[in-house]
Amino acid sequence: MGARTHKGRSSATTGPHPQRATAQDDLVMNTNNSSIVSKRSVERLYYPDEPHFFRFFVNKFQRRAPLINRGYHLRLHVIDVALRDFLKQRSEKTKVIVNLGCGSDVVPWQCWTRYPEHCASSHAVFVDVDFLDLARRKRRVILETPELVSQLSDVQPEEDGLHPSLLLRSKYYQLVGCDLRQLDVLQQALSLIAEPEDCLFFYVAEVSITYMDSCSADALIQWASTLAEFFLLEQILPDGPDHPFARTMMDHFNKLSAPIKSVAAYPDLSAQRARFAARGWSQVRAQSLWSAWNSEHFLSADDRRKLDEIEPFDEWEEFCLFASHYLILHATNYGKQDVATFKAADSPEIPGLRATITYRPLTGHHGLRRFGAALIASDRLGRRSILNCMGLGPTTRLPSYDIYKLHGHGGGVAANSTGPSSRMCHSMTDLGTHGILSVGGRNSPSRAKNDCWLFRKDSHRWERTRVLPVPLYRHSICRLLDSAVALLVGGKQDAATISSEIMVFDPDKGWVVCVIHGSVTPQPVFGAMLTCCAREEDGKPIFHGFLMGGISDGIIQTQMLAWTLVLSDDEVGAYATGVDAASTALLSRFGSSCIQHEDFLVVLGGVGRDGIIPRNHEVLLCSVTGSGLRVVGAGPIPDGEQGHEVPRPLLVGSSIVSPQDGQIVIVGGGATCFSMGSFWTKGSYTLSIDNLSRGTSSQPLPHRTDWEFSGAGDIEPQLSTTPTSGLDSQPTDVKPIPRVHVSSNESFEAIVRRGLPVVIEGLDMGACRSKWTLDYLAKQVGNRKVVVHECSVRNMNFNVKNFRYTTMGFDDFAQEVRNGARLYLRALSADAPADQPANLAHDFPELAADFKLPEALDMCRENMHSSVLRVSGQVDMWLHYDVQANIYCQVSGSKKMLLFPPSDVGKLSFAPGASSSGIDVFSCLDSPALLGARRWEADLSAGDVLFLPPLWLHAATPTSKASIALNVFFRDLKSGYSAGRDVYGNRDLAAYEKGRQEISRVSKAFDRVPVAARQFYMLRLAGELAQAAEAVQ
Repeated sequence: MGARTHKGRSSATTGPHPQRATAQDDLVMNTNNSSIVSKRSVERLYYPDEPHFFRFFVNKFQRRAPLINRGYHLRLHVIDVALRDFLKQRSEKTKVIVNLGCGSDVVPWQCWTRYPEHCASSHAVFVDVDFLDLARRKRRVILETPELVSQLSDVQPEEDGLHPSLLLRSKYYQLVGCDLRQLDVLQQALSLIAEPEDCLFFYVAEVSITYMDSCSADALIQWASTLAEFFLLEQILPDGPDHPFARTMMDHFNKLSAPIKSVAAYPDLSAQRARFAARGWSQVRAQSLWSAWNSEHFLSADDRRKLDEIEPFDEWEEFCLFASHYLILHATNYGKQDVATFKAADSPEIPGLRATITYRPLTGHHGLRRFGAALIASDRLGRRSILNCMGLGPTTRLPSYDIYKLHGHGGGVAANSTGPSSRMCHSMTDLGTHGILSVGGRNSPSRAKNDCWLFRKDSHRWERTRVLPVPLYRHSICRLLDSAVALLVGGKQDAATISSEIMVFDPDKGWVVCVIHGSVTPQPVFGAMLTCCAREEDGKPIFHGFLMGGISDGIIQTQMLAWTLVLSDDEVGAYATGVDAASTALLSRFGSSCIQHEDFLVVLGGVGRDGIIPRNHEVLLCSVTGSGLRVVGAGPIPDGEQGHEVPRPLLVGSSIVSPQDGQIVIVGGGATCFSMGSFWTKGSYTLSIDNLSRGTSSQPLPHRTDWEFSGAGDIEPQLSTTPTSGLDSQPTDVKPIPRVHVSSNESFEAIVRRGLPVVIEGLDMGACRSKWTLDYLAKQVGNRKVVVHECSVRNMNFNVKNFRYTTMGFDDFAQEVRNGARLYLRALSADAPADQPANLAHDFPELAADFKLPEALDMCRENMHSSVLRVSGQVDMWLHYDVQANIYCQVSGSKKMLLFPPSDVGKLSFAPGASSSGIDVFSCLDSPALLGARRWEADLSAGDVLFLPPLWLHAATPTSKASIALNVFFRDLKSGYSAGRDVYGNRDLAAYEKGRQEISRVSKAFDRVPVAARQFYMLRLAGELAQAAEAVQ
């Protein structure tokens, strides 16, 4: 514990350090800036129902990528659980929580909010410690922020000349400005705060002491080691410094001139455990952050599932890589002695593999592609090429393919330019003479695809084939040996739904759902390995194989099943049995590839149940006998021979094929290494495994020819419908909608006059921001009947009316939305829905008092047409335009909005006189349907207000499980609106309605003109009108 008076403790410091931070210390402090922005992103998205405290330390909110959000959420969550457990302990002593290197963390305020009773009963005192300069900045923010300082009592904000390190004192919160290497200063400060013998101390060090030299950090650990607990979260190197993630991580911190130092002396869990045990800690438990993610103590299966409802997520391999390179260590110095490390299950001794490798590097940025899928094709002379198709490039999904050829060989294959649109996490399955089957994939994690294609080997053309019954990505698929039929298991339908279907693809019948028999029902998973190993005939074809690993409930499963498939004219029956394999732990992987060769199965890459795949297990060789599966060999990707160094690849998102027996080719792959940069596998690897080609012979391997990158080709998406005529050849531009603050009605009027969309931040919308949840709305509105849109698919289409209007009680509607139903409420007038616009105050008086239009938007109030309550589940609003200006106030949940300027109306399939388009823009983001259109995007979170100028085309999709918003329409023109009823605010202007009548009259004037001349002159008139339109500024 920190505040002790043992003699000689202060001598543990490494020497005098100036109170003012050195330049090196400044660089370490700067790491707080990025970290706190990420924590603020997590706070706003993951904790919408709690008071937010990080926001006071962040000038401008920045929504981080889902991978970073989930990683920081896990970091914050495990610390919170440890603090909760400590505060709940029964003890007569005062509990003191000391945050070592606290930065801008808000642990005290969070604990007072979440655990007020436990804080009060234990008289918990919170002590924040960091460099003097950083602590002074934190003090200023606290004292200038009513929401922070109001929770402190008996505040002494002035520095004490006798104790300059005590920057802020209060009854239950203390702020200490102190270099952690100055243990004598830290000890003196803590001694003034509490009597050591009356206290139980809890030290938290979240990625802080790793920046210290190891001697100083070790001295701090030993100094804290009496009657205390220590919770450490920092980086480790579980597979050594040459692992691609580890190398990227180390390079990142070195470039910041803030190197992490603990990993050199204490690179793994065992070393960290020994570190604490040797410095007086009697109980030490260490585990990786990935192990904590899998632990029910930290997160239940339901907790993990709920995270998928917050924002779409599919960066599982990258999340595992990150979490495997961080440890959490919990040490205590009271109670029974227990020094333990969470370890992976012991694996049996496995013989090594004999293999050779050849490596051909990429040049420049060519070939950088991950989560693509590869196929093998031959030219007319039988010369083969590997085509690595689509996937993710350095900046976006790629509508292209890379070509690899045998080194020194001529020829090559180029696919026909028309085919599938860009995607990732799809599959390619060779069906022999029938071609190569491409199935599904995704744009974003919530945008799966259901289209399927056959690549014809003779013509090298893509042809559409039967679509999937449901959209899928990260499914498992394999060819049923030498047949033209493929088996598909699992996969994700959207960000939160795992498919439970087992299907076969027959080129003649399309997709057939299997009937599952027997007592074992496979657990739905995605990203699993699937292989077919045997076939027999008993009046009908019977196939056998294995299903291994995959993710369900947010963790990699240990499910290993032997399956049997029986094909008949009546049904396709599937049977599964469990496999009692000693090597289950080795085969419980996600995102791995498996190559079948006779009685052997080769497993490569991915990530495992226990975290990253260690180098010596990157390649597994399995022996298949009947319904048994056994790992008979394991080894790394060889690092070359005869002085030819082969860089270590990252086998994540790689495309792996076997062009000939005993030879495996690896192309592509890589990962985003959290916030520390990206790693790309920059080359092609040709791996030859001895066991596959020559059994157990000890003779040297024959010479193998290697594969190398030789070029690339584009794939032009082929749509099922003809694109709108007149599209440009330029790709769609994407412009983020600007975010602004509005302080007065005058500044808002200027925005309206400018006529461009903006997202307004920081407005006070009233109590609705904290009150409006589905539960609250259901309680207030009750079972009053409302009319809602009900749709069986995600995208509602007004033109084809693929939804129906359903009347139900509001409370039932809210419950259905909670359950994931595809429902959408666009509130109508309670009294006269066909004649009067909606008005919140009149239609929902029980909610009206919660919402207020900010004074800065007085223009909306003074010219209001309607105020519409909108509540949506997992369903998209179609592309349409409104004639009136409006503001869209996102009260709860989140949405993505796509906008297009009015001048794009001719490019987006709006029929004459129609205000809605039939294009599903969210599934056409990379297709010719949007070519030439200028796309504006905004991700709206709770509290954001989107200003939609008149006539801007827009569509919306929810990015949370439920969205609650208020849409206020107002008239920004003094005249020109059509006379008469306008319930929805989208009746076209009077000039347009009159103009359509004039066009009809002019058209009739040509009735007696010969047909050829009629069309000629009408097109001439249309040209004049188009010319006049182009002249409008």
